[in-house]
Amino acid sequence: MVETILEAAARVFVRSGYARATTNRIAEAAGISVGSLYQYFPSKDAIAVELLRRYRETLVGLVHHHLESVDDTTFESVVRALIGAVLRAEGIDPALHRVLIEQVLRTSARGEIVGFEEKVEGLLAEAIRGAKGRLFERDPDTTAFVLVRAVLGVVHSAVVDRPTINGPALVEELTRLVVRFLSP
Repeated sequence: MVETILEAAARVFVRSGYARATTNRIAEAAGISVGSLYQYFPSKDAIAVELLRRYRETLVGLVHHHLESVDDTTFESVVRALIGAVLRAEGIDPALHRVLIEQVLRTSARGEIVGFEEKVEGLLAEAIRGAKGRLFERDPDTTAFVLVRAVLGVVHSAVVDRPTINGPALVEELTRLVVRFLSP
């Protein structure tokens, strides 16, 4: 039932826009009563938070998978693949990604999904520690914080504010930024 509601909400958020989406419309799209929807989610905001939380869990897995395979010869290609995946909103409709950034990340609802950036920072800091000597000798935790926040800031701005630049050229610019920042 939860999956049905989330899939319906995603369709409604994209088709109608967040402001026009209601729990009644979501329930109708899911083929259930609004009362049934309320058994699982108290509001459309709670549904949006859950959609974003699930998407971000997928991204953490993607980051973990890519970082496990990185070595000196694959470093730049792994960075490019990760940035490309985040910009393409891999695993989520790009229009839904935009809605979730606007309605969850840029509002007070952001507090509902704390921990994502920190998880990615932890994975990245661990990878940097493993590359000590091949990379610079700065603090891995601070370096990971700066990289994650810088890349996500640009990604969120590209998705919401400038979707026309969200393409291969932006992937290359962000890849260059990360590779040069991490280079000795």
